[in-house]
Amino acid sequence: MRIVPPRLYGAVVHSSVFLGASTIAEVFVASALAGITPNAALAVGFLITVGVYNFDKLADLDADAENYAERTAFVASHPRVYAACSVVAVAVAIWLAVRHGGVYALGLTLFPGVVAAFYSVPLVPLSSVDRLKDVFLVNTATVSLAWAVPVAFIPLAVAATAPEYAAGAAGAAVAALWFFFRSAISVEVHNVRDVTGDARNGVETLPTVVGVRRTQLGLYGLELVSLGLVWAASWVGVVPAWAPVALLPSVAYSTWITHALTGSDRSVERLCTLRDGEGVLMAVGVAVVASVAGPAGAFV
Repeated sequence: MRIVPPRLYGAVVHSSVFLGASTIAEVFVASALAGITPNAALAVGFLITVGVYNFDKLADLDADAENYAERTAFVASHPRVYAACSVVAVAVAIWLAVRHGGVYALGLTLFPGVVAAFYSVPLVPLSSVDRLKDVFLVNTATVSLAWAVPVAFIPLAVAATAPEYAAGAAGAAVAALWFFFRSAISVEVHNVRDVTGDARNGVETLPTVVGVRRTQLGLYGLELVSLGLVWAASWVGVVPAWAPVALLPSVAYSTWITHALTGSDRSVERLCTLRDGEGVLMAVGVAVVASVAGPAGAFV
């Protein structure tokens, strides 16, 4: 028996609203690492995530039929609604970005959409490949970069006119690297779920090339690298001293999900959905630990 009714689950997850909510949490975390008060970037992150991911789902209906049968059926039954909601979401995100952050925020907001076009649509001018989605490892790096950059830097672009945030660029850069590694882990977890369909369709991903077990070992390594990055940045004072403690629960949670891909009888589909919600756990950790640490950033 499902705790969440199937229709509600489909409406929230397959419509990308769940991913959008996770992006809000990630933007909050990026703002905290850069020392920026949460601003309009939270809404921009939500809207651009919903818009871009829904466009991607519409573009890949046929290709995703095997790996995402449930999602494909849901999206295919509401194509016009999907398209309309995506257009509205992107338009409002652009308006908010320009109004609050000017041309820099606009460029950052459009960045994932431009990358998504080269990722999903045959626009790459090469004879061997026409989409970045079909290039081994480049596909993972492309998705990771597309979301790490706007999540980390849109808050800074919106706050750039305030002089007290002039030193936030270094913290935003650390946040961008953190979310690049977190996104890469998430992409490969999803690739483990899709390994059978990708192998049959000739799509090269880490699990199809090196196997699921070696992929898991590699992801454990990325967990350590991402946490080590934040620890080093906190040690030199680029991000708050409490940052590694605040983000440690999300790393442990992500590591458990990676292990559970083969170490349990849990649904891989549900594990991937849980992995997409990691940002919420990050935000809770940051909010709680930062409040305990106090304004000075030291535990009292």
